Amino acid sequence: MILKRIILITLLLFTGTFAFSQNFNVQELGKAKLINVSGGASANTVFYSGNATREPFSYFLNGNINFNIANLYNIPLSFSYTNQKFGYNKPVLMNRLSIHPSYKWITAHIGDVSMTFSPYTLSGHQFTGFGVDLTPQGKFKISAMYGRLLKSNEFDSAYPDILPAYKRFGYGFKTAYSLEKINLGLTLFKARDQINSLNNPVPFELDVAPKENAAISFETNFKLFQKLQVSTEYASSSITEDLRVVAGGKAKGVSSFLLGRNSTTTSYNAFKGQLAYPAGKGTLGLGYERIDPNYRTFGGYYFNNDLENVTVNATQNLYKDKVSIALNLGLQKDNLEKQKESQMKRLVTSANVDLRPNQKLNLNLNYSNFQSFTNSRNQFDYINQVSNYEYLDTLNFRQVNQNLGLTVNYLLRNDKQLKKAISANFSMQDAVNQQQGKTIAGGASTYYNSALTYSLGYPQKELSFNGSINNTYGQTDGGKSFIIGPTIGASKLFFDKKMNANASTSYNTSYANGQKQNDIFNFRLNGSYIYLEKHNFNMSVITLFSKTATGKNNDMTATLSYSYSFDKIKMRPKKEPKTEEDMNLTSILKINLNGKAFEGTRDQITAQLKEMQLALNPLPEKESTNLEHLLTLASLTPDDKQFKEKVLDYLEAYNIEAENVKKYKDYVLEAAKKLETEMKDKDASLENAYVSALGRVNSHKLHGVNEENVTDKTAYKSYQKLVERSNKNRDQLTRHRWMLKEISALTKLPAAEIQQNPAAVVFSAEEMEEAFKSIKEKKSGPEIIAAIEVKMIPFYHDLALKNANIDEIDLNHIQK
Repeated sequence: MILKRIILITLLLFTGTFAFSQNFNVQELGKAKLINVSGGASANTVFYSGNATREPFSYFLNGNINFNIANLYNIPLSFSYTNQKFGYNKPVLMNRLSIHPSYKWITAHIGDVSMTFSPYTLSGHQFTGFGVDLTPQGKFKISAMYGRLLKSNEFDSAYPDILPAYKRFGYGFKTAYSLEKINLGLTLFKARDQINSLNNPVPFELDVAPKENAAISFETNFKLFQKLQVSTEYASSSITEDLRVVAGGKAKGVSSFLLGRNSTTTSYNAFKGQLAYPAGKGTLGLGYERIDPNYRTFGGYYFNNDLENVTVNATQNLYKDKVSIALNLGLQKDNLEKQKESQMKRLVTSANVDLRPNQKLNLNLNYSNFQSFTNSRNQFDYINQVSNYEYLDTLNFRQVNQNLGLTVNYLLRNDKQLKKAISANFSMQDAVNQQQGKTIAGGASTYYNSALTYSLGYPQKELSFNGSINNTYGQTDGGKSFIIGPTIGASKLFFDKKMNANASTSYNTSYANGQKQNDIFNFRLNGSYIYLEKHNFNMSVITLFSKTATGKNNDMTATLSYSYSFDKIKMRPKKEPKTEEDMNLTSILKINLNGKAFEGTRDQITAQLKEMQLALNPLPEKESTNLEHLLTLASLTPDDKQFKEKVLDYLEAYNIEAENVKKYKDYVLEAAKKLETEMKDKDASLENAYVSALGRVNSHKLHGVNEENVTDKTAYKSYQKLVERSNKNRDQLTRHRWMLKEISALTKLPAAEIQQNPAAVVFSAEEMEEAFKSIKEKKSGPEIIAAIEVKMIPFYHDLALKNANIDEIDLNHIQK
């Protein structure tokens, strides 16, 4: 009954809102241009030749179009398509079509879209349906959605690793109300599987059942003592694991009253609170977060759970803002209900100091310390102990990671004729794994990275050169490693800045324990050309030549892209003489912000901005739509002054998103490098497990004996189990090495070029929204990198399940 009332009230609210949206000025409709069409499209192709397991040719198509109707409605549409299909059906679509019409303070989302209400309820899950954001001026705001969250996916015995899925629909809304001294928010989300959406029977052992979920959250934001900012959020999620169960249940969660409860219904809670206090030219902050074990909802792809976080942070600017200091401290632990055999505790500390004594010199020093503690007990310790104090420290595992970085930039000369600068970078990464207070075998590693860069530029000739020397020194239990090499590059603008060309080459050589391992030489060429202001051509070629003691390897990746933007395709109700307002559209404007200069008519500047935005990727749909909306607002302004103001607003938002995109690419690359290192460390243990299992098979007395000749059936069953275990270890090693090869290919690319990797493009499309959200919440780099790495593992594992071929396995770690 309560649920029916909520739905009825929501529908009535929507009906009244849309009735109001139909009240527009008919006279204005007759005067204004009936339809203005603007948008753009891009096509990217990637050619590859080499030894990596990837497609030799792939392509990506993207486009957007906006219909402006009589200066009243904006209807933006976007599409994307790629041939990167990995050979299996997924319940979530990868190619999407969405429409986001808006009118004043009403924005609708139609098609394959995603919305975020709260990190604990609806959090970026894609759905096919309808959503709306209502943001009128005043105290009340509301968002709502309804649609299909998952399409049905039948069980196929030919692909047993792909789980079937029931068709799932969901709906939800979020309301926010602002009072004089406090802001309140309420979010509700519910999703339910359709029991009859699957035709094929599902094997019982797959544990796939129709489910139902309801989640609700309450938010508050207020100030105490005029300065102390307090924000809190409490969420409750209840899940019925099997709708087919008849037996009743008594789940106690706040959200459970929205479900038809049975014996499989469970409830979970989450809470997050933050305090922020301004002090001097900085802030002091305190945060607390607790999420129950197994907390999740059907409104997101990934949820952190079973954790408790305490964070403390402080920032301060000193000496007329020449010195900036930022300090962070965080403590996290899991196993909140003591259900696991081990408990993990993590301590994160970081400090960042930025010094700018003058306009020429800039220094940055940062340090972070990541510590984790695991206390684990063997189950037999509980069985065999004779006192409560025995085996208190059966297994104590401690991991410490330290990072230190120093960057120095000095501007030697900066005038119209010549620009010269030098920069130096140094970083240290130290990791120690200890058990029972002692460093375990292979558990200590230290890496030192340094780089010295010199840049030279001739502004009037639009020509620049740069050169650098880079080296990495590593020390582990396995020995010492050293890599060193130079890089040189040049860039030049041609044809009145319409063509940009740059090239670079680098060489590096590596040593292990004093013995030379390989030589790597690469060459990069990039070029772009703008034709008639609307056509943008880009080309890049990357070649890599490597030589080792065992052979040579050559890789080449070539990318060709084209983008086109169009603006003001007009359909008028009738021709009218030009007015003063129309004349404004042809006047030449100049707009500058933070080094970005735009010159031309309003249409030309708008086209330049659209081309600039098309090159900004990857970018989540919400942020892209927001930029498109700001650009649309600029194009609708009546005079040049307001146009400039709106363009500046757009550029400020663009710069923020561009910085976030750069950070995201850096974090993805760091996550890939971190994952690559961890996978290389694990390779030996996986190979040893396979060799050991294979050895037990080969040494068994029934190895090579035909089944019809076997007399000892018990021994033969034991032999079959050994074969099964050996095959399992073989498959695990094969997939591991396929993943390692793909990850290694990604790490060879610079951060700015990761979107040239086809798998990285698909990964970003699926997972980037959560990373961008973390960046905007100013979470620490290591925390974001760790979250990206967690999502990379299942993503590449799914690809390995389909693409890894069980060929002859190289045994790289056998003692010879």
